[in-house]
Amino acid sequence: MSELLRLSEGAVLTHLVTRAELTAGALAAVDDLRLWARLADGDGIPLAGGGLVRTVVEAGEPSLTGPGGWLAGVEPEDVVALRLRGGALELSIADLTDFPAERAIRVVQEFGEQALDALRAFAEGLEPAPGVPIDVVVLDLLMKAPETFADPLPPLAPLLREASLELRGGRAGIVGAPWDTESVVDLAPLDVIRLALVRSALRTYDEGGDLSKAITYLSRSEAVLARIADEVEREPLGPALIEALPRTEPAALLLIARSAEGEGRSFEASGLIDEVLSLAPGLAPAEQDAAEYAACRTNPADPLPARAAHLFRQLLAYGYRPARRRLIDDLVALSIRVAEPALADLALFENDVVGEFLDARSEWLRDDEAELLESWRRTPLRLWEVLDVAGEITLRDVTDGGKGPVTLTDELLPRQALPGDLMLTRLLGDGEGPHVFGHPFKVDPARRDEMLALLTDPVDPYAVAAFFRRAGRPAGPADGGTRPAP
Repeated sequence: MSELLRLSEGAVLTHLVTRAELTAGALAAVDDLRLWARLADGDGIPLAGGGLVRTVVEAGEPSLTGPGGWLAGVEPEDVVALRLRGGALELSIADLTDFPAERAIRVVQEFGEQALDALRAFAEGLEPAPGVPIDVVVLDLLMKAPETFADPLPPLAPLLREASLELRGGRAGIVGAPWDTESVVDLAPLDVIRLALVRSALRTYDEGGDLSKAITYLSRSEAVLARIADEVEREPLGPALIEALPRTEPAALLLIARSAEGEGRSFEASGLIDEVLSLAPGLAPAEQDAAEYAACRTNPADPLPARAAHLFRQLLAYGYRPARRRLIDDLVALSIRVAEPALADLALFENDVVGEFLDARSEWLRDDEAELLESWRRTPLRLWEVLDVAGEITLRDVTDGGKGPVTLTDELLPRQALPGDLMLTRLLGDGEGPHVFGHPFKVDPARRDEMLALLTDPVDPYAVAAFFRRAGRPAGPADGGTRPAP
C-alpha cells in the first residue's frame, strides 16, 4: 500500500456530486474515485483538517465516507476535487473552466487502448470481464506520465462515456462489450471480439462514419450476424444508419430487413430477405425469415378451421421473434419454466401481440383470417370447470356472468382432464365453433377465488404468471402434462 500511496502522491481526481450523496454524507466511488476507494479500504486515508476517509461497500458499490460535516459547503452538481498530498486527501471545489485538454485526451486514449486489450483478454478466457479496472488504468497513467492528474480534469465517468466507452462495476469497456458474460459462452474468442466491435460500430455511428469493418466482421461469422440481426430487430436502426449500410452486402441487407420487421413492416422485410438470398443463397438467418414469411400465405382451398390452426402457429412464431420474445421471458421469470407454453399464450393476448401481427402481416391475410384474428383479440381469458370428458369435453365458465356449458371436440383434453378440474384458458373461434389452440393452465380448486379475482378487465399477465409460481405446480391440462402445438 505504501508503494501505491507514493505513486499517487500529488494526483487529483474529480467527481460530480449529487443531492443524494450529500444527504448520505458519502461519495460514490465506483468510477471517478475508484483509486481513492482502493487506497481508503481498510484503515482509511487521513483527511486534511482531521478525521479519516474510509471505503464503505454496499450492494457491491464502494463509497467514500468521512468525518461528520466533511462535505460541508458542497452543493449538488458541484465538482469536487480530491487530491492526495502528504499521505492525506484534500477536498475542494474544482473549477473546470480551464483544464489541460491534452491530458484529458491522453486519459481517453489510454482507456480506449486498454479497453480493447481487456476485450481480447476476456475473449481468450484470461480476464473475467470485458473491461479494464478503472483504478488500474489510472495507476498506469501515473507510472507513465505522473503529471497526467496533477491538475483537476473532468470527472472520469462522463469523460469516458463521451469518448464512447461504457462503465460497469468499476471497469471501462468499449460500447457493446458483452458485460453479460454468460451470453457469449458459446462463441469462439474471435467471434466475441467481432460481436463487440460490430455493436460498437452500430451504436456509435456518426453520419459519414465508416462501416466497412463492421460489415466485414458480420460477413465472416454467421453466428455474429445472427446475434446482431436479433438485436437490430429488438432495437431498429435509425434512418441515417440504414442509409449508410451498403445494400450490395447480404449482411447489411439482413440488418435493414430485421429493422423493418422490428418496426412492424413485415411485407417490406420479406422483399429485403428475398434480396439477401439472391446474393447469398443458404444464409441461415435469412432462410429462417423467408420460411416464416412464406408460411403466412395460406391455401385458400383449405377450410377456415384448418387455416385457423395454422394461423395460431404463425401467431405464436411471431410472438417468439426477437422484438417480442421478452414479453414471454418476463412472464417465465415470474412463474415456472414448465409453464412457458401457457405463458406464451398469455403474452400474445394480454399484450395485444395479436393486433401487432394483424398490422404487420395484414397483406398476407385473407379477409376471413383477419376477421378471425379480430375476434380472437376480443376473446377474454376465462376460468373453466370440466363437467364431462366422455369422448368430447364439456366446460362451464365459472367467471361471474359466464356462459353456460360449452362442448368441444378435442383429441387431447378429454384424456388429460377429469370432471371437476379447473382450467384457465381462452376459447377461440375457428370458423365453426370454439377451440382451445393454446396451452391451458390447471388451477387448484382450492385457489379458485384467488384466480377469479385476477380475471378483471384488463387482466394483468404478470399477476397471473406469479400466481402459478406461488402454486409451485406445473401448468397444463393435467399434472405434469403439456399440450403440443396444434
